[in-house]
Amino acid sequence: MKPIITALTLSGALLAAAAAAEPPAMTAGDLAQLCSGADHVSRNACRIYILGVTQGISLGMRIADGKAGAARPCVPAGVSADAVEQTVKDKLAGIGSAAERGREASGFIGAILISAFRCSKAGH
Repeated sequence: MKPIITALTLSGALLAAAAAAEPPAMTAGDLAQLCSGADHVSRNACRIYILGVTQGISLGMRIADGKAGAARPCVPAGVSADAVEQTVKDKLAGIGSAAERGREASGFIGAILISAFRCSKAGH
């Protein structure tokens, strides 16, 4: 389970970096190469990347529809993917209750990003 959480965290960081108007961290060609790899690590990274993007899109749609609360995250352009990843990892390390552990990962990450990088009213 820990590798899945790490991979989803990395995917969230990549999505946050892309949302911050940085050049894409991974191109379709990069993904095709990763997904065509025969080794176990490449196959898992491909699957987890696709899952992370899919869940990210679902979360984005919920935020856009107002189902995730009134706030949304706005990761500043100068914030690195490493900083976003560390922000999420710090919160993951503090999970205590079974309810928190059972929460959908993308929603949990979204809430962390909203808390850490809340959009200003002018940015909405």
